[in-house]
Amino acid sequence: MIKEKMKNISGWVLAPLVGLTMLASTSANAIPSLQLDIPNGTYVGGQDETVYASSNSFSLYAYLIPDAKAPLTDNYFLSMALVPPTSVAGPYGSFTFNSTPMSVTGSMTYGTPPLDATLALAGFDNGDLSKHSIFPTYYYQQVFNFSLGNTATPYDTIAHPGSSPDTNGSGMYFAKFDFNVSGLAAGYGIHFDLYSEKLIQKCANSPCTVTDIDANQFAPFSHDAQGMVTTIPEPETYAMLLAGLGLMGFVARRRQQVSA
Repeated sequence: MIKEKMKNISGWVLAPLVGLTMLASTSANAIPSLQLDIPNGTYVGGQDETVYASSNSFSLYAYLIPDAKAPLTDNYFLSMALVPPTSVAGPYGSFTFNSTPMSVTGSMTYGTPPLDATLALAGFDNGDLSKHSIFPTYYYQQVFNFSLGNTATPYDTIAHPGSSPDTNGSGMYFAKFDFNVSGLAAGYGIHFDLYSEKLIQKCANSPCTVTDIDANQFAPFSHDAQGMVTTIPEPETYAMLLAGLGLMGFVARRRQQVSA
């Protein structure tokens, strides 16, 4: 009888623990519907939670695992935002997006995405992307659709950052974008967000022509990406470096001769 009671007590205690373990495992293995990744990129955790490009020229992949809230037929947007965030237009240089030059801040809009259709609705509202230390700043957004032909094996960009899509698999769709940020001013970069649109009617009377555009589904901020300009030494710097190495070699040889 005592053993049977102990067995029942063990079952009462272990059953919830097993359930919690299974729930935690399921949550940990869940892959977001929308993600961003940069091949050969590096994931930085902490407050950043972002995949960083390893060079000035890189490819960015947007990923979609379709579900009821994020169907394949939706319009999706890629936001390119200037970081560090600024509200002042200035000589920040330029970057290329799919070989198209993008002037900073001439080609961009100041605020928080998604981009509203009318100036009357411009400015941050609760349906826009959270500021998450990036917005408001200058940004540009590109609308696109995921192609039926571009499929890959699903993976979590946090667990395997810097990966390229495995096109031998299926279940996840991807879109590729090419960037070069070498034209940006030193210390600046482009932060990327991925989201779909949701139209909200703001006027009370019919017919209603004023529409607010909100972010419906978006990649978690932990699955964003970013490219920062990498400073490349000028030719004069290389010349000085080589001269310094030559002088060190000359001194080393003289010391060996004196010792001999």
